[in-house]
Amino acid sequence: MIKTLQLALSACLLSIATVPFGDGPQVHGQDAPLFTAKPDEVASPPKSARTKMPVVKVLRSDPVSCESNGKSMSASLIEVTFAPLAFSPPHRHPGEVAGYVLEGTLEFKIEGKTQQVLRAGDTFFEPAMILHEVARNPDPEKRCRISVTMIHPRDAQQLTIPERELTNSGEVDDRGAIAKAAAPSVPPQSPPETCTINLGDSSNRSEFDESLPTIGVLLFDSVLMTEVTAPIDVFSKPDEQGSRQFNVVTVAKSYQPIAMESGLRVLPDYSFEDCPELDVLVVSSSYDMETIVASREIIEFVRTKGEDTKFTMSNCAGAHLIGASGLANGRKIVTYIGGGELLQTHYPELRVQDDSRVSFVIDGKMVSSNGNLASYISALELLETMTGKGHREFVESQLYLERLKNYER
Repeated sequence: MIKTLQLALSACLLSIATVPFGDGPQVHGQDAPLFTAKPDEVASPPKSARTKMPVVKVLRSDPVSCESNGKSMSASLIEVTFAPLAFSPPHRHPGEVAGYVLEGTLEFKIEGKTQQVLRAGDTFFEPAMILHEVARNPDPEKRCRISVTMIHPRDAQQLTIPERELTNSGEVDDRGAIAKAAAPSVPPQSPPETCTINLGDSSNRSEFDESLPTIGVLLFDSVLMTEVTAPIDVFSKPDEQGSRQFNVVTVAKSYQPIAMESGLRVLPDYSFEDCPELDVLVVSSSYDMETIVASREIIEFVRTKGEDTKFTMSNCAGAHLIGASGLANGRKIVTYIGGGELLQTHYPELRVQDDSRVSFVIDGKMVSSNGNLASYISALELLETMTGKGHREFVESQLYLERLKNYER
C-alpha cells in the first residue's frame, strides 16, 4: 500500500546520469547536445514546452533497514510519464535514484556532465542532491515513461526540490553539497504548471471493494459534465441501510487532469493501463466528437472493456464511440436529439432509433440515452435492472426528482 508521505512530490522529475548498473551492461545513452549550454549555464526548454509537465505517480513507499547520516531511510517506487515535449525545470532529489526507461526518449543533463539521450531499455543512477539541469521528452508525438526507485530519508518533506527553493534559502544538506554561492544561475521563467498524482489520494481506489460491481465512467478532454456526473450521482448512492452498492470510478488515458466542457477539472481514478474489471462502462460525449473518435486508444479501450462488461451505456454523441468500436452492431441505440441521421450514416450497422421521441433505449447489454439530463434516465433504468425497483425509488427520493418534475415558483 502507498503511504501518505505528504512529500509534495513536484513533477519536476528525474533527469539522470548514466553509469554502469551493478555488474550489468553499461547504459547506452548517446551524447546529444540538443540544448547547447555553456558549462556554468542551465539550458532552458523551448517556450512551446514550458506548460507541459510530467505526471508523477508514487506507486509505493516502504521503510528500509538502513540509516544514512543517522537518519532512517525509505525506498519509494515512482513512475514518471512525460507527455510529448514535456519537461522538468532544474531540481534536486534528497536521495539516490536508480531507474529504467520503459518507453520513449528522455533528454537529460546533470551538473558537470554532457547532455545525453536515454531510450527505452536504458538504466540510470544518480547521486543524492545532484542538480538536474535538463529533463525533457523531445518527441512531439510519443510519450516517455520511466520507472524509478529512490532511497531517501524517511522524514523527507519533498522528493523533488526545485532549484529556486534552494538558491533562495541557501540551505546546506548533510554533505555540504548545496551552498547558495555555488548554485548555478537559473534563467527566470514563469512558474510552470505541475501535475503530481499520488494514487493513495483517490478514495475510490483506496475504498475499492472487489465484492461489489464496478461502474467505470470514461473521461476525455471536453467531455460533457452532466453525462459524467449523472451516472456517478445515481450509482454512488447507498441503500436505505447506508450500504454502498457499487464501486464507481473514473477512467482516462492517463492521470492528467481532464477539463470538462464546463471548465471543471477532474483527476481520473484509473488510467487505461490499470483500469479494473468493469461491470458497466459509461461512454459520454463531447462537442468535438470527431477528435475523440479519431483516437485509436480510446476506441480500443471502449471495444476491449465493452466486450467484457455486463452493460455498456452511451449518452448523447457517445453513441459515435460505440459505433466506431463495433460493440452495438445490430442493436438498437439512440443519440442526442437531432443526431440520429448522422449516426446512422456513419455506422449503418447500428439500429438507430428516432431521437425526436425516444429518450432511452436498452437492447441486451447496450444502454443509451439522448444525454444531458436524460443521462439520469439511462442511469436510473440501468440501476433498476441491476438492483430492483425498490432501490431505484429510494435513489430517486434522495435525488429529489419529484421536486424537479413538480415544482412551484
